[in-house]
Amino acid sequence: MTEVGDTYQKDLDDASKVRGGVVCFIGDPEAHDARRLDVLRAEIYAGGKAREDRLNGDRTHSHVDEYELRMRAYRAAWDRCLNRVQSILRRLQAPVVDEVATKVTRAYVDVLPGLPYPELPVIALHGANSSLVGDIASRLEHGEATVLNGTRDSTRSAAPVSLQVHLDPAECGSVMNMMKGIVTGFVDRAPSVKRKPTASLANFDINLLRVWHAAQEGRPGLAVFLHDFEKFDAHVVQDVFYICSSYKRCRSMHVPQLPLVFILLMASPPVPSFLHSAYARSTLALLRIHPVVASSGVAMVKEVLTKTLFDPDFDPYIVLGPTMLEYITDFVTRHSASPDVLVSLLQLAYMKHFTHPLSLLALDHHITHVLTSETLTTSPELRPLVEALQVRLLTATSAETQARSRPTTPASPRRLNFVSREARTTTGSAQDLLECVSDARLEFYRHARRMRVAYSIATIAERVALGDSQGNSGRSAEGGGRLDHLEALSAVLRGRASSQVRYVCMAVKKLPLPRLRTLLQQLHAFLWELDSAEVKRDEEEARVFIVAKLNQLPPESEDPEAGDDQLPVPQTPAVKQLATALGDWLQAYIEERLVRLDEQTLWDIWYTGNTPFPSELINPAPRPTVVAALLHPYDFAHAHAELVRATTDASSPGSDATVRMGEGPPHEPELWELPDTSIAFRRYVEAGRMVNVYDWFESFAVVLETQRKKLRKRAKRAEQPPPRANGKHTAQKGRARSRSNSRAGMEVDQDQDMNDDDEEEDDEMDEEEEERWKVEVQARFIRALHELDYMGFVKHTGRKPDHVIRTIYDVPD
Repeated sequence: MTEVGDTYQKDLDDASKVRGGVVCFIGDPEAHDARRLDVLRAEIYAGGKAREDRLNGDRTHSHVDEYELRMRAYRAAWDRCLNRVQSILRRLQAPVVDEVATKVTRAYVDVLPGLPYPELPVIALHGANSSLVGDIASRLEHGEATVLNGTRDSTRSAAPVSLQVHLDPAECGSVMNMMKGIVTGFVDRAPSVKRKPTASLANFDINLLRVWHAAQEGRPGLAVFLHDFEKFDAHVVQDVFYICSSYKRCRSMHVPQLPLVFILLMASPPVPSFLHSAYARSTLALLRIHPVVASSGVAMVKEVLTKTLFDPDFDPYIVLGPTMLEYITDFVTRHSASPDVLVSLLQLAYMKHFTHPLSLLALDHHITHVLTSETLTTSPELRPLVEALQVRLLTATSAETQARSRPTTPASPRRLNFVSREARTTTGSAQDLLECVSDARLEFYRHARRMRVAYSIATIAERVALGDSQGNSGRSAEGGGRLDHLEALSAVLRGRASSQVRYVCMAVKKLPLPRLRTLLQQLHAFLWELDSAEVKRDEEEARVFIVAKLNQLPPESEDPEAGDDQLPVPQTPAVKQLATALGDWLQAYIEERLVRLDEQTLWDIWYTGNTPFPSELINPAPRPTVVAALLHPYDFAHAHAELVRATTDASSPGSDATVRMGEGPPHEPELWELPDTSIAFRRYVEAGRMVNVYDWFESFAVVLETQRKKLRKRAKRAEQPPPRANGKHTAQKGRARSRSNSRAGMEVDQDQDMNDDDEEEDDEMDEEEEERWKVEVQARFIRALHELDYMGFVKHTGRKPDHVIRTIYDVPD
């Protein structure tokens, strides 16, 4: 990374250092929901948003802000990726949405006859996430199905509209508050009749909801969403269930007066059931529970990543590298594989990539409409970007020249792919730079599309030749994994999938006629059904080859049938020749296209490469962070001041630069200059396993005494007027000047010694001041001790009341 990139990386490190690397903990799915993940996203770029609002309010100036342009490029790239992920999730979650909507709308239609009293319909939705809940709410609100792109599907039958209320655990601390939230959530949405406060029912009375619902046209259904159901008080919820169920027992069984349906959004798995473990059997007897499991897990993550990053019909603006994919794979397999967590991980990867200054050039329309040659030439903020781009292009040109002069070896596993540049690259003008970046972008996207097509063809051949991965998980090359596994995505990007590709092609050469025909038909269907016209044109030669091989196959009537013993069917010479030709062609075709993307020119603009994932933002280390903050408090305070200064409005550029140059401690602070808690912690670190509290206090008091003397001395020096220069001494020359200077120096030393003696005499306090000082030292020590105790650094013992036990020992220097 260039010097400019190091500056932006330092800013990102300072931001994480202020928070101690603690932004959000996405480990346990039960403890986090969509709103917390939204807070995560807002937390990271809170400073950037404030700065953007300041810039958006001042559009009259011709000033070009490089940070704002990068944020525009980030939003455009992330919106494209997010829309793709959401469309995939909607397609995966469509069966669950249909099932929940059907159960809600038919909750009081499909009722078992002969029940002693009507049961309260409850839908237990396990593995719920924000996108799924939004789709269900939209389906129940509009009353008809929606297709993946968000438009209505008029071919499907319309369902009745159901009104909704969403409740959180914080709003339902008591039965009255929960009933008030349910009743007022429906009644206050559209008051048709003005109620008299003196003559109306209480806002938590269920009869008020019954009267309001009876006055509504069409008698819509009533759906109550309980978010984070595991966090609700079980006693409160069971009382509410009893109120709703007891009300129904007083009414007609056949025509329910209040069609309430509770939808419980739970993060816990269906087995063991949280409902059956937390609620009594008498409460469960009042409910008609319908368990529904949402699509989640590693299979969902694999589908989203494959269809987003390795789909030939979708070109992401930013391609994630193997390092980030490995971290995402490890995180979802170890901690949580929910869609919300996956979306947050992808967004953090995009945010990390756009901290690089060259990422400003990631999008083509941003270059053509925002970054012009005049802007690059005249804007001082973009000058480091232009210089870094010129260095990168010069380096790529030198590497290309060396590669062309060096003899190529067929056994080399890495292939050099550079952009063919004309003589205009040597001119170094802004327009030439933009054209070079545009050429590099087209070349990078072309290689990325070829890689995605080759990967798709390789997975089709693997699935036909080796069987399904669920039933044949062990059939792979030695030392490698199957290509359709989630862990293989990073190996493909690193160019290390050649062993599995050769293994698949070897299996293709041994295929019998029926499976060979199936493979050719699936390959032809894949190439024919590509949506992109450009990809179809590039793969025309491959499609012609597949069609030619299909025409060479014997008719289907001549396909041999496998016997009852499922023995492999022997190959005829003609079939063996076709299979061998197809296997050789597949191996050459796939290995030619599965190239490393980090060998392209300016690849780091559109590809993250081996950039590590910002794991400190989601996997914090609170203990080392707290220890480091106690040992070096001014470093954290300085980083926080820099972050606040970057996100606040500056009065003028000059004043901001002046303050920034004078900021920061000039030296490492001494012990007496630290805060009280840091002083007590330093003495705590120097003690043994058991700390004598009185000795700890005495050492703390010694440091505070030094602090008092130093501060009083500093205050007296600040009160003294500065010494004035004597004009008579400046007029002397030669030996007389030296004698006068030495005499003056001796006088100054004598005065300094006398001042030190006076200060020591002044430091002596009378009895009353000394008593007040001792009380202040004791109070400050108790406060520091309580803070360390609150943070968990001390443990009390009953054997020695005047001792405490340390809880940490591996303290860094």
